[in-house]
Amino acid sequence: MEKMNDMQSSQLVEAIVLWTGWGRAVMPTRDDLAVRNRFGDEESCKLLLIIKSLENDFYSSDARLVAANLVEMAKLAEAHFKNMHPTVADEISRAFSWCYTFDFK
Repeated sequence: MEKMNDMQSSQLVEAIVLWTGWGRAVMPTRDDLAVRNRFGDEESCKLLLIIKSLENDFYSSDARLVAANLVEMAKLAEAHFKNMHPTVADEISRAFSWCYTFDFK
């Protein structure tokens, strides 16, 4: 397994894409079972802790309160998240941005 604190980890990226449903669902799914089925119980427990912590960090943005539109909201929220996690993979940021803008549209 790649280091779990590596924000570029292909395993973490895959887990977040699976969990959010980004690129395959019409709306965010936040599917713990999809992560468990792909990575097994032990790995998924570690991954899900990281995923949910990162989601909380992403959602700590106030972009939903200050943005004029969804595009600006996404940019502001992603910038906030990247400031907190400068090494995070772009796919992770985009997946959470999709969830965030869906939830606050």
